[in-house]
Amino acid sequence: MHSIARVTSGVRAPTRVTSTTRRGECQKTRAVAKKNEPNSYEGVMLLRPDCDDATRATTMDDFKAMFGEGLVAWEQTEHGLKPNSYEIKGYPDAYQVVVNFTCAPAVFKAASEELARPAVGSEEVVLRTMFMKTA
Repeated sequence: MHSIARVTSGVRAPTRVTSTTRRGECQKTRAVAKKNEPNSYEGVMLLRPDCDDATRATTMDDFKAMFGEGLVAWEQTEHGLKPNSYEIKGYPDAYQVVVNFTCAPAVFKAASEELARPAVGSEEVVLRTMFMKTA
């Protein structure tokens, strides 16, 4: 049997290159520019089926008002009363509203955090929401 001896000059910690390349600077610039650029979002809101039209309209107007001045575009399509695949908060069906809008990412984050908070002292009209970023 032959034994192979390894020679190591010591353990070196990984080092970072401190000089930036032209390509790296361009990538950073694009990332910062994209961060402030408005994005398009699409979402579905499921509303309680036993609410009247005025309550639903007020709820949707309140949701739109959460975006404030940061809202660039807004399109709302009401699909009406549809059966759910399973009961959501005790309701077998829900009033579905599809919303397409464009806003800055920071504005969307603030609005989605506000929507996630439970409504205290008022009736909860929104059963469930789901939003995603579109291309």
